Amino acid sequence: MLLATLLPVLLAWNGLSEQRRLLANRQFELLSREIREAIAQRLLDHKQILLGGAALFDASKEVSREEWHTYVERLSLAKNYPGILGVGYSQVIQPDQLAAHIAAVRAQGFPDYQVKPPGERPLYTAIVYLEPFSGRNLAAFGYDMFSQETRRAAMQSAVDTDATTISGKVRLVQETHGKEQAGFLMYVPIYRPGLPLDTAQARWKALRGFVYSPYRVDDLMDGILGERSSRSIDFRIYDSDHAEPSSLMFDSAEHHAPGSNPHPSHRSQQQIHAYGRTWTLNLYSRPGFGAEADSVTNWLVLGLGIGISLALFALTRLLLDRRAQALALAAEMTARRQESEERFRSVFLHLGQGVVIHDADARILDANPAAQRILGTTIEQMRELTSVDSLWQVVHEDGSSFSATDYPVMIALRRGTPVTDVVMGVRHARAVPWRWILVDAYPRQEATTGRVHRVYAVFTDITARKQAELALKDQSRHTQAILDNVIDAIITAGAGGIIASFNLAAERIFGYAAAEVVGKNLSMLMPEPYHTAHDRYMSHHLRTGERKVIGSARELTGRRKDGDTFPMELAVSRIERDGQPFFIGMVRDITERKQLERMKSELISTVSHELRTPVTSIRGALGLVIGRYAEALPEKGRNLLQMAERNSARLTLLINDILDLEKLTSGRMNFDLHSSDLVSIARQALEANEGYARQHQMTLSGSFELTRAPVLADDNRLLQVFANLISNAVKYSPPGGEVKIGLRRQGDGFRVSVQDQGPGIPEDFKGRIFERFAQADSSDTREKGGTGLGLSITKVIIERHNGRVDYASPTGGGTIFYFDLPEWTARSPDVTVADPPPDTPTSEKD
Repeated sequence: MLLATLLPVLLAWNGLSEQRRLLANRQFELLSREIREAIAQRLLDHKQILLGGAALFDASKEVSREEWHTYVERLSLAKNYPGILGVGYSQVIQPDQLAAHIAAVRAQGFPDYQVKPPGERPLYTAIVYLEPFSGRNLAAFGYDMFSQETRRAAMQSAVDTDATTISGKVRLVQETHGKEQAGFLMYVPIYRPGLPLDTAQARWKALRGFVYSPYRVDDLMDGILGERSSRSIDFRIYDSDHAEPSSLMFDSAEHHAPGSNPHPSHRSQQQIHAYGRTWTLNLYSRPGFGAEADSVTNWLVLGLGIGISLALFALTRLLLDRRAQALALAAEMTARRQESEERFRSVFLHLGQGVVIHDADARILDANPAAQRILGTTIEQMRELTSVDSLWQVVHEDGSSFSATDYPVMIALRRGTPVTDVVMGVRHARAVPWRWILVDAYPRQEATTGRVHRVYAVFTDITARKQAELALKDQSRHTQAILDNVIDAIITAGAGGIIASFNLAAERIFGYAAAEVVGKNLSMLMPEPYHTAHDRYMSHHLRTGERKVIGSARELTGRRKDGDTFPMELAVSRIERDGQPFFIGMVRDITERKQLERMKSELISTVSHELRTPVTSIRGALGLVIGRYAEALPEKGRNLLQMAERNSARLTLLINDILDLEKLTSGRMNFDLHSSDLVSIARQALEANEGYARQHQMTLSGSFELTRAPVLADDNRLLQVFANLISNAVKYSPPGGEVKIGLRRQGDGFRVSVQDQGPGIPEDFKGRIFERFAQADSSDTREKGGTGLGLSITKVIIERHNGRVDYASPTGGGTIFYFDLPEWTARSPDVTVADPPPDTPTSEKD
């Protein structure tokens, strides 16, 4: 059947293909002849133009430049003869007439006119008229075409034969810009009227000049062929009787196909014999020519014939094989069903989740091993039972029992839709522990009636998860109980400053219930200026990451619900939760502490002022008695008076230190800060404390690495710092020892150090060394004197100078106390300032 239908189709297709090849050959010949005839006709038209110009010269004794312009303009070359570069007149000039000719043309308004190229020749033919006289043609004005060999040969042939001639391939002088094209020229000789012209010699004597036209070949071909150049045929023009690469003047393929076409389907070579030249035309088809020649009908006949043949073949084969295919399909379907049942059985048996299959009456038909393990029974014990059987106790999450209609299987049977995510607590009648399961029930309906005939109950053992949830709830209750019973307020907030939690202590301190503040901005708990500026502070921290408050305790002012303000201590920490910042604030009401501190300060101030005057008087009186009557007193009495005088001096020092510390902490001590030299201050301190060191059999030594150290400081207060540190070093060093005072550069400032040779600082005292009244030996029988206020005063003074003080106690004895001060540059006048007021925010960074 296939061979019988294909053979006629192939024969028909072959006949149509042969017919198309003959038509393609005829079309190529027609196009080739059309191109050759169009070129020949255009050359003839251009010859007529030149003959018209020659007739104008024959009819007139003299043709002016304006007349020539009018003649050429009337021809409308661009419209009627596209591709022609112009029409001109070249005048014959004898050597003895050259100078007069140049002068005459210059007199016509061309002062720069020259015959070119320069040089002596037996005959000149200068171009004097060329229209249109613009653009490229200006380059040809004055050019002697007779000076060039190819042009001269064409001009000589025109006179010798008294006929129109064209030159060979030349480069036109008009090629001044753009892509260069091959060129040629057409000449018609003109003679002086009334002279014989029957011989070549006579014509040379009567020769007046030449009417001519220059041509750029690409432009000429585009003007000749126009839209015909876009057809499916290309050609090359050679200026010779055979195709030589050197004589190639035009290749149409360059204008639309940059690549070559090495195997065209059609070729032809023709020649044009015109005006003394032979042009060879090589014509060949473009790649698309063959596609045009291929008829859609050919391929349609072939395609339809093959399609019909194959369809008949397929139909015959189908009829023959239909029974065999039906039998094979039945066998395959049976095998697939068995495979599917086996696969389902395998999954059913090995699935980690429990699966129980119920019939339309909710009776259990089958259960996989996982279901038997979770429910604590076997399939033999479950078969023919229902989910609501008394074999199990079943409860909700809240502990209430399931009713018979609430079971997922019963709901799926009743509604005919799946029931999912039901949490059940199950306990077998013989088992003690409860099992928590997550149940999904999926009904299966008959295809014909839609009646539910199976329900698959799939459940997961979530006992471990439930236990973890219960433990988590218990832990949460435990944590909440801790938070509710701490004495400090604990407040949490998100990145926008919105309160997330508010414990009982916070309710007690601020007077708000948690429900009144949760979800609102933290600024409601702050007085001005913190209330207004809070959001700006928060955004500054989130933008820059600067931790001015985060991670440290700070004393601020809070606002209660009734509007009262109170002092509080705030410690803020930051954590990340779900990729977002989360803040935890610990707030302590320090109202009582502030009251105690104020009472303490008032007490210290009162005691200090009430004691200073009488103690000073007692010390003066004792000094007067000892000074005048010491020799007259018994030794025991004199010793008692001297001891009283020393103790009164010690008491006076204590009172002075207490007053200084009270002024420093209350902000009432003024500092005369001005530009000072720290090296000079250190030298003064060294000299001032030299006597005190000698009294204790000690030596003071200075090691200053700098000659000048400018700082902004109060000289007297720094001398007080030096005195405190040097006296401590002398006091705690053994007799005969040495105290070293050092000064060097440290970062952007300077560091002063005082090193002693004492026993060092006890480990249990290091954390309290800068506290008030702190002494390593605080017993009544301590060997070293002192008030315990010197280091505390020193710390406050250095901090008022924007510096810091600290110490190092190396292993093996000895202590080094040091303080750092920033370097001062002369950017502002000396000023006297008081201690700064309490901390108040002045910018986002605060």
